[in-house]
Amino acid sequence: MLERISNISLDADFKKSKKRRYSSFKGNLYSRSSFDINDSISFSSASKYLSKANWLLKEFKQSSDDKVVVEFIYRGFYFEVSLDLQRIASIENVMFVIRRDKVVFLDNNPIVASFKVTIGGSNSSQPIQKELKGLEQLFQRFTSLDLESELNIYNYELIDTLLEDIYMLLQSDFSYLNNILLHFLEKQTNKSFKSLFDKNKGADTQLNLLKIKPSRAN
Repeated sequence: MLERISNISLDADFKKSKKRRYSSFKGNLYSRSSFDINDSISFSSASKYLSKANWLLKEFKQSSDDKVVVEFIYRGFYFEVSLDLQRIASIENVMFVIRRDKVVFLDNNPIVASFKVTIGGSNSSQPIQKELKGLEQLFQRFTSLDLESELNIYNYELIDTLLEDIYMLLQSDFSYLNNILLHFLEKQTNKSFKSLFDKNKGADTQLNLLKIKPSRAN
C-alpha cells in the first residue's frame, strides 16, 4: 500500500523558525551560554545523565519565558524537541522534529518528520538505553516513498498506512524519549516535574505524525 504515497505534491509549508531568542549551549562542551558559575552543578548532573543514556547533546536553548528547545542525536537519529515549561503541570504535548543522522545514513533524499506526542506516565524502571525499533521501521518506509514534497495530516489515510502495524512500537519509542528528556530537563533547569509525573501516572503515550517532507524541498 505504501506505493500509493509516492510523488505526492502538496503546497503546505514546513519552514522552521530560526529566531534567536534563546540562551544556549552547543556540542559536548557548553559554549556561548548566558548561565553563570552557579549553574555548573546543574550542567554536570544533567550532562552525566545524558552521557549515561548515550544521548549526544547538540544544543540546549531556553528563552526568558521558559520555552525550551533541545537538539540531540541518539541511535542514528537527529532530534529537535520543543516544549513550554512555563506551567509544568499543564504540559500535555512534546513536539519532535526527527531525521536520520546524515553521518550514519547517506540518504539521497533524507526525510524530516514532525510529531506531536502526549506526555505519558514516567517510568523510573524503564531502561536508560533502548533501541528505537518503531522509528527505524518508520524511516525505512519513508525511504521507500521517493517523496518529492510534503505529506501532512490532510493525507490521513496515507499517514495511517505508514503507521500500520508499528504504532505500538512507536509508542514505546516515544515513551522512552519523553522519559529521558523530562528527567534531563528536571536536572538541567532545576525545576520540579513531580506534578507532571503524578498527573500522568499510568497514562499511555499517544502520538500524531503531523508531516513528513524531503529536507531538500522548499
